[in-house]
Amino acid sequence: YVRAKSAAEAHAALADFSLPVVIKADGLAAGKGVVIPQTAEEAAATVDDMFGGAFGGAGAEVVIEEFLEGEEVSLFAITDGST
Repeated sequence: YVRAKSAAEAHAALADFSLPVVIKADGLAAGKGVVIPQTAEEAAATVDDMFGGAFGGAGAEVVIEEFLEGEEVSLFAITDGST
């Protein structure tokens, strides 16, 4: 994965990934900060949108990752710290 702090850095990093690619706003975006562009044009537009303020402050930095196909699971465990 690559963490980019500018649109130029993110655009340069996109060349290292095959499509589709995962682009995430690296901040709190109310569960809406992940985009999976299918084309290079969509990826470039997503980067521009994120750094352009589409996700507010959450898009001040983005993470670009390889797309992995399959199921995703989130697991939460709650404990009282002693039992």
